Amino acid sequence: MQQQPARAKKRLGQHFLKHPSLARKIVAGLGLEEGDTVVEIGCGTGALTGNLVGQGCHYVGVEVDALLYSQLRQRFSGPGIEFLNRDILALDLGDIRKRHAGNGFRVVGNLPYAISSPILQHLARHSDVIDLAVVMLQAEVADRLAAGPGGRDYGVLSLIVQYHFRPERLFVVPPQAFKPKPKVDSRVVRLVPRPHRPLSQAEESLFFGFVKQAFSQRRKTLRNCLGEIQPDAWERLDQTLRKLGYPGTVRAEEVSLTHFLQLFGSFRETSRPLDLR
Repeated sequence: MQQQPARAKKRLGQHFLKHPSLARKIVAGLGLEEGDTVVEIGCGTGALTGNLVGQGCHYVGVEVDALLYSQLRQRFSGPGIEFLNRDILALDLGDIRKRHAGNGFRVVGNLPYAISSPILQHLARHSDVIDLAVVMLQAEVADRLAAGPGGRDYGVLSLIVQYHFRPERLFVVPPQAFKPKPKVDSRVVRLVPRPHRPLSQAEESLFFGFVKQAFSQRRKTLRNCLGEIQPDAWERLDQTLRKLGYPGTVRAEEVSLTHFLQLFGSFRETSRPLDLR
């Protein structure tokens, strides 16, 4: 039976990759090995899928669009191939890894622009089970992931991703590589999970609340933003800032991730070192 042509849905932020050579290049960035499990986020018309199946890996494709999901199941079938008509944000990647015990657990996807930030945060929450992720997203968002302190790209998303991963910008993908063409460039990024994170899950939730408050009003000083949380803790925070070499007028965008962890330790009166590896 002839398949109905796929039409991109604006509400889902769909832009289908149509360049086979770029699809191969993205998949090559995963470094797949036989026995790995690979999860593809947003399979679309199967540009990446065709390069992922048949490599001796267990493949799990996640596609929220019911029509595309049906077409993918018809086009790609066989042992070790599974498709889920699910929203990736509602999916527990840990459960998938448990079901498919093997070598590595890798994630790949052409992320919809509209929800790329929530998906990245979802991956961050599952960084304990991910061995490597390669994602394509809006170039502007990709730049935020790898941004350092001092620039306008540096913010909450930078700190969340960099706490869980070491982001590596790989290559730019131009608008003409997609159908329909987006108005901006895309970029492929590799996310390598950090082997050690100093906070427990409960502490991480508090830490990122602390960071979000610090960035709540970017034009204001850190003191004005954080002083609202717990005024009596500011003296400790001020002492730590000065010890780290920052002036009292410092803003959140000027403080590194390592130093944010030290500030959080001071705020929580934690004596143990909070370092990243």
